[in-house]
Amino acid sequence: MHRISDILNRFCECALVVFVAVMTVVVFLEILFRYALHFPLFWTEEFSRYCLVWLSLLGAAIAFKRGEHIAVTVFLNRLPLRTGRVMITIAEISVAVFLLVIFWGGIHLIIITSRQLSPALRISMAIPYSALPMASAVMLIHVADRITQLMHFGGKSPS
Repeated sequence: MHRISDILNRFCECALVVFVAVMTVVVFLEILFRYALHFPLFWTEEFSRYCLVWLSLLGAAIAFKRGEHIAVTVFLNRLPLRTGRVMITIAEISVAVFLLVIFWGGIHLIIITSRQLSPALRISMAIPYSALPMASAVMLIHVADRITQLMHFGGKSPS
């Protein structure tokens, strides 16, 4: 599970770089066309918005893998080791349930919007909305890896 989580995280990091680069180029082109050439492109704002959605959700998955989301650990740090492990396991299972709900909701949203076309790009709205189940699935794999590590290594990373 750890290897799969690492591979998915690396894929997300690469995708993030591509999305940032493409979005930067598109925004630069829009500025160039709008202000220098006085011929604004009609699709750049929508394209950039969809890139930003994907960037945000994939970035959240990367931050989740790295443990960089906000956490309040003041009480957890004062608990005995065994009790703390139980609390962390309960929290991770709660996160997994929440991510399953998001995943299922995202799949439902894709089904509902699959025939709807975006105003400017004329692409299926399922494409931008698919970021939600994709990112939640990646985070589900990351949380499964964390739970597996808690069970096998007592909360300590094997590496």
